[in-house]
Amino acid sequence: MRIRPTRFLQLAAVAAAFAFVLGSGTRARADEPTCGQSLRDCYGQAATRQSVWDMWLAGLDCELTFTDCARQAVIGR
Repeated sequence: MRIRPTRFLQLAAVAAAFAFVLGSGTRARADEPTCGQSLRDCYGQAATRQSVWDMWLAGLDCELTFTDCARQAVIGR
């Protein structure tokens, strides 16, 4: 059985991501909210806005904040 180069690259990418996640040296802290929890809370606050456009803009701000949080969690800066 022979593995094609494209299939090998896909498997290598999955293996590298798996090793990156398991090899992370940072520990999770229970007292800090995660990006997902912050996003949920932000959406809850956005839902209390009066107009649809205000809700939409607040939701967009939530998405941008979540993206920044996730970037910082992955890169560390």
